Formats: sequence, C-alpha cells, structure tokens
Amino acid sequence: MTDTLRQVHAADQATPGRPRAEGTALILLGIVLIAANLRLSVSATGALLDQLGSSLHLGSGVESFLTAVWPLAFAVGGVSGSWLARRYTAGTVIMWAVAVLALGQVVHSLHDTPALVFGSVLAGLGIALANVLLPVVVRQYFPDKVGPVTGLYAMVLSAGAAFAALASVPVSEHTHNVDAGLAVWVVPAVIGLVAWIAARPQRAAHPTNAAVAAPAAHLPLRQLARSPLAWSMALLFGLQSTGAYVVMGWLPTVLSDAGMSASKAGVVLSAIFFIGIPINYAAPHFGARMRDPRPLLTGLSLASTIGFTGLILAPNSLVWLWAFILSFGMATFPLVLALFPLRGGTPEGTAALSTFSQSVGYLIATTAPLGFGLLHDATGSWTVPLLLIVVATVLQAVVGLYVASPRRGTVS
Repeated sequence: MTDTLRQVHAADQATPGRPRAEGTALILLGIVLIAANLRLSVSATGALLDQLGSSLHLGSGVESFLTAVWPLAFAVGGVSGSWLARRYTAGTVIMWAVAVLALGQVVHSLHDTPALVFGSVLAGLGIALANVLLPVVVRQYFPDKVGPVTGLYAMVLSAGAAFAALASVPVSEHTHNVDAGLAVWVVPAVIGLVAWIAARPQRAAHPTNAAVAAPAAHLPLRQLARSPLAWSMALLFGLQSTGAYVVMGWLPTVLSDAGMSASKAGVVLSAIFFIGIPINYAAPHFGARMRDPRPLLTGLSLASTIGFTGLILAPNSLVWLWAFILSFGMATFPLVLALFPLRGGTPEGTAALSTFSQSVGYLIATTAPLGFGLLHDATGSWTVPLLLIVVATVLQAVVGLYVASPRRGTVS
C-alpha cells in the first residue's frame, strides 16, 4: 500500500490538471477502507450459516436463499449504478451505498428471520453500488495506475472476507449470541463511511479538471446490450462469481458435513482469503500490464477447477491443499475488475460496462448458491452440486480466452 501511495503522489505532482496529491491520497485511503467492507457480511453469513439455521430454525430453502441473496441484491442494485453516478457522481453514490450497507448490517443482526433476510438485501444493495462504482473512481482518479490500485482494493477486500470468516464464529461463541457475529461488522462500515466523507471524491478534483469532478457522460446500457464483448464480460463475471459465492456461502457447510467442526471450517474459509491477499494484488497488477493476459486468466480459472474437483474427491484429508489452490482461483475476481477499465475505455464506458457486466453476471451467479443447496437436498450429497461448479469453471476459462484476447477493443 505504501508503494502505491508513493506512485499516486508522484503521478499527481507531475501531471498538470490532475487531482491534487493530497486529494487522491485521501480517495485512495477511502477506497481501501470501503473495499475492506465489501465481503464482511457475505463471509460472516457463510461462516455462521449452520448456527443461524439452528438458532432461528431455518429450513433448507431459507438457508439456500441466504447464500443467494447476495448476488441477487448485487444484480438488482448494480443495474442502477451508472444512472445514479451520472446524476449524482460516483463518489456521492458510494457514500450513500456504504450508509445503506451499515444499516443493512444492523438490521440483519437482529434475532429474527425476516430481519435477517431483509437486512441482507439492504447490505447487498449497498455493496452492489460500491462494487459497480469503485472501478469508475479508480478510472477517474488513477487512470495510469488501474492495475496497482485495483489490486490494492481487491487485496484489502480479500483480507476483510478472511477476517470475517475467521472471527465471526469465535465472536458468536464468546458472546453466546450468534447475532453478535454479524453485528460486529457494523463498526468497520461506519469507519469506511466517515473516511469516504472526509475524502469527498466528488469535490477533490483540481478546479481546472472539472471533467473529473462532473458526473460521467452517458453511455446507454442498451448500446452495450448489442456488444458481444459486453455480454462476454458479463458471462465471465457471472461464472467467476458462481464459484466465489459457493465458496463463501457453502464451503463451511460442505466441510462440516464431511466431519469438520464449525470453527475449523471457518478457519479453512478464512485461509482461502488470507492466502489470496497477495495473489489478489498481483493478479490485476500484472494482468493490466500484460499484452496478452489470457494465460494468467486461464491459469486462475483452472485453479478453481482443480480446487472444486478436490473437494469432491477428498474434502477433509486434503482440505488445506484445496484451500491453497482455490485461493488462486478466487483471484479471477480482481483480474476481471481490472479488465473493466481496460475494456471500458473511458470513465463513462467503464461505468456502463461495470454496471452491465456485474448486474447480468450477478444475476447468473444467483442461481448457483441457491441451486447448490437445493441440489444437495435432492441428491443427499454434495457431489452433483460440486460437479456443476467444476463445469462452470471450465466454461469460465473458455470465455476468458475470448475476453482477454489482445485483439479485443473497448466498448466506447
């Protein structure tokens, strides 16, 4: 993070008409603190799913919905990101998004099934808008550092998910209250909100660079709907999200059914994210600089294929090996994020492509965690659901070969 800050300061001081260094440094800090919050609730809910089910007497259908509600909320909330950013600026929308996230975390920590579901939806909507618009802020304020800055916030996002997976179960056990394992994550959301308000990205631009501070120009989503590249980006995002949300939502339950304790299953989930911290930084950093990122994207996709296959063959005895390999597979997410500014071309193109791809992609991904649990109930085993995820990771690699080709242009 220190190196990235130094690079940002140097670039800002050397380029006339760019946002002042002190402004961009605050914005970078705000990006980091908000990114730390973007998977806390998701990871905590997955780690506590068994305990929540027992405490609230949830049926398998409700548990499946709780794992699917995140990508569903991301799909619904994300579609409005481009329009809201055009009307109010990306910085302003992100501020309100984090406030909604914090409110949702408060609501879903109440000991009540409707509150758990509704609070998760609220938190998911807040995360959705931040997911869609953080790449826009990166493209606006750090156009020459897209890879390093994307890698930085992806690395912090992974660290937040890891910490939530590791700490949520111990917090609930220490307090003898499963809801405390959810409520504790309101605190970092408030800290991120305060930091973002202090950074004021919508006003931090130099007066001579009004285009940066102004709302983005409009690129209609219907224009993207005619673009094979945009649909391919959406499919790629949806396929990588499919595997990611199965890991975050169902892995602890899969491991518990294989004979592992809930606390150890949470440690395994957190290990995937902790190991992935440097990988999540390196993948977009190098991917954005590579002339042809296809080998990197294919390798990460195949890591997911191997990891999920391993969970079928030896879910307990070799679990640490599969956790290590899946850490590489999960790094597909930040690499795809780095492709948004590169394939978007302009800030407005990035906003539209990010909105379109994440909304459609998360809608695709919604079926995975929901169907994953229902398939388990129908077959009495995790084998068939895991096999379908293996197929999705192979398809992800194929689509990635198209999207990451150096012959592909931009949508704008």
